[in-house]
Amino acid sequence: LDFVNSHVDGSITNLKRKRDEIWSLTAYLGAPSWFITFSPADTNHPIAIYYADGTDAIYPDFKEYNKRIRLISKNPVAGARFFKTMVELFIMHVLGVGSDHDGLYGQTAGYYGTVEQQGRLTLYMHLLLWLKRSLTPQEIRDKILDPSSNFQQRFVEYLESVHVGDFCTGTMSDVEETVAEKLQHKPSMPKATVRLPTPAPEPCINMCKQCAECVSSADWWGEFYKEVDELVLDSNVHDCSRSRGCKILVRVGKDIQVKCKSRFPQEIVPTTMFDKEDGAIKQRKMEAWINWFTPLLTYLMRCNTDVTSLLSGTAI
Repeated sequence: LDFVNSHVDGSITNLKRKRDEIWSLTAYLGAPSWFITFSPADTNHPIAIYYADGTDAIYPDFKEYNKRIRLISKNPVAGARFFKTMVELFIMHVLGVGSDHDGLYGQTAGYYGTVEQQGRLTLYMHLLLWLKRSLTPQEIRDKILDPSSNFQQRFVEYLESVHVGDFCTGTMSDVEETVAEKLQHKPSMPKATVRLPTPAPEPCINMCKQCAECVSSADWWGEFYKEVDELVLDSNVHDCSRSRGCKILVRVGKDIQVKCKSRFPQEIVPTTMFDKEDGAIKQRKMEAWINWFTPLLTYLMRCNTDVTSLLSGTAI
């Protein structure tokens, strides 16, 4: 029965088999380095609407929200097709698997992704990522606690370069004000979540910071950070009132308290800190209502993303 059920998607034995596969990867490759979640929004993304509409050219013909909802609800195959496309592009271009470049987080040694359904039956991905030549949590701890090494500084530089816990251009109130002003001056401008990302211009070989290529690249990066903040504000900010079953009752001593199942609001950390006893990392985080995310991944996926570093033993 177990042998047959292990090949039936969604069965208890099938889930047990997947856990066994993850443990096998961990035994072979060591501890995973990153845990990544993303949920492509089929009702917003132009590629999903293109699949559902069936026309030859729809972009940048931005359809209104109700029409997008009807198109996707009438064609669930288009939604599944879109999700498959986004996952394949993520594996190739972000993880660097099957391409001629390294991944965004480093050289990929292995990955394991599972697909789940949200409340409205759209698909999202949980993925564990292993990196080549990654240190074990114990080795990282030993190097962090070594006072004669500059490993701490280099490690923080790496972590902060690939994932952040706050907005890129200011606080949440600053971003809300900027987005409100943009809507006021350009009311017909569609949201960032329904626009495709703008390709980056070719960089200057000499990095002179004076030529037309450097100016164009600097302008692109300025718009990049503004657009990432707009996407995060629209997709990543947690709101318990919008999440079904988010509030749960928890006994604290003799009292019963209402808490958020998703553990919001999160702790504010003004500067990155290391615990001198066990080497645990507390990275800088200035926003309590958003999860960790990778700006470039958010820019490419145009949806809610969640990226967690597992390089610290306490994080695992």
